Amino acid sequence: MAATALVLIHCKKESAVIVAESASVLTVAAPPPSAMVVKYEVDPASKTSIDMPGLKEHIMADTDAAAGKLDVDLMHLANTRGEVKIDLTTLKTHTFAGDDDKNQAQTNHARNWLQVGDAATADEKAANRYAVFAIQSVDGLSAPDVSKVAPTKDGGEDIRTVTATVHGEFLVHGHKANKDVPIEARFHYPAGAKADSNPTRIDITSKSPLKVTLKEHDVHPRDNFGKIASWTTALVSKVAETADVSLDLHANLSQSAPGMAPPTPSH
Repeated sequence: MAATALVLIHCKKESAVIVAESASVLTVAAPPPSAMVVKYEVDPASKTSIDMPGLKEHIMADTDAAAGKLDVDLMHLANTRGEVKIDLTTLKTHTFAGDDDKNQAQTNHARNWLQVGDAATADEKAANRYAVFAIQSVDGLSAPDVSKVAPTKDGGEDIRTVTATVHGEFLVHGHKANKDVPIEARFHYPAGAKADSNPTRIDITSKSPLKVTLKEHDVHPRDNFGKIASWTTALVSKVAETADVSLDLHANLSQSAPGMAPPTPSH
């Protein structure tokens, strides 16, 4: 009886979720006119990990491809803006240790729910391929100017580390919602480089996960043909209503930006 009541409560919570605003793209905020930005490109091999602890099944997954661009104001980090795109066609689950068949079946289901799997049309895959985060503002900085941060040594590099909270819009499956993400950014410099030089790489990890509510983004169970299925009590007991997404991103100094040249004003 207790288990049944828990499932019913879960169903009621699901039905109360309001679907987020529809969108096909996000507007990327420009840095303030006074910003002195250095351009970085998101490394295509950037990753995310996804954690969904359900009542009966703890789904774990990851993605291993990304894109995007960052305009970083190194001396006024609050001016930083940009966009990160996570490629959902690379999503893979690894819920079942040692059972590749079960993991592959679950991977197929997850991709079809997001309409990026084999059951989706080419147009649906193109429209839903990326989960996108567009930075609108940055605050809560442990240091506003990375050049003032004392470096630590790591192999042949100097590392300057800053924490912050990034605020922005998150788009997945045709719906966008405002999200806040506490992050740690590690700025990599050649050993002995001047503090005001441009870092060659920035590693960005989330300090706590970005929480995504499936129904808020109109993500539903789908059958093997891509048709919407019902949220049965069996599914509700297995699939968590939210996904905790952790970021492991890397951004490289843009080839169009000379590595040690002074930054240029934004427009």
